[in-house]
Amino acid sequence: MRIFVVSDVHGYYTPLKEALDRSGFDKDNDEHLLICCGDYFDRGSENVEVLRLLECIQNKVLIRGNHEDLLLKLLRTGKLLPHHYINGTLRTLENFFGKYSIDPLDDTIDFSGKTRITDRICQFIEEMVDYYETEHYVFVHGWIPENALTQEKRRNAGKQDWEKARWIRWNDQYTGLRPIENKTLICGHVPSFFANRFDDRRKSKDYTIFYGNGMIAIDAGTAESKQVNVLVLEEEMQI
Repeated sequence: MRIFVVSDVHGYYTPLKEALDRSGFDKDNDEHLLICCGDYFDRGSENVEVLRLLECIQNKVLIRGNHEDLLLKLLRTGKLLPHHYINGTLRTLENFFGKYSIDPLDDTIDFSGKTRITDRICQFIEEMVDYYETEHYVFVHGWIPENALTQEKRRNAGKQDWEKARWIRWNDQYTGLRPIENKTLICGHVPSFFANRFDDRRKSKDYTIFYGNGMIAIDAGTAESKQVNVLVLEEEMQI
């Protein structure tokens, strides 16, 4: 099985599609598996296109990111909070529900006639997984829950443990030592340019994939770089 891994596309469909095409990903190839490590929306203006693309891919694993938690809560409450403006969720809402879907007087969303798309997005998020694990790799959004160093402990970690882990920054946790024995941890959430802290050969705005000791950081900081990293792996497995 050839595994293609992306993360933090944040509503940038065009860079995502171009990067997947360059990597050789073929959605109709049964031996190709796409793994996305979270944060599919917010910041970019092609959120609808991202949703459509990922929906039409059969061989995929969608890992939930912290932005999915925020968006799901927003869709259930209809109430915008300050962090939604900061995180770019406003553009996501305009993409899905129209430019005038937000009432500026009370920061609420007008879902009139939009039940179908609301349910579609909620289902898309609710079907995501907290993490994905193969023989040699563990795929997450931010990091693994505290003390979840074994496969059994990761499997038994609770919903709140994984919600908290989605916010953990890899550059605050990685010490240069392997985070998981016998497996490589692959994460997004924080742009890979922070890796210059661990490798002085990297430039300050290097968004390429960072290969650490037993961990790989793939977030290309797409909102700024307009690029998407695609990590390609080979793994003996079956879907």
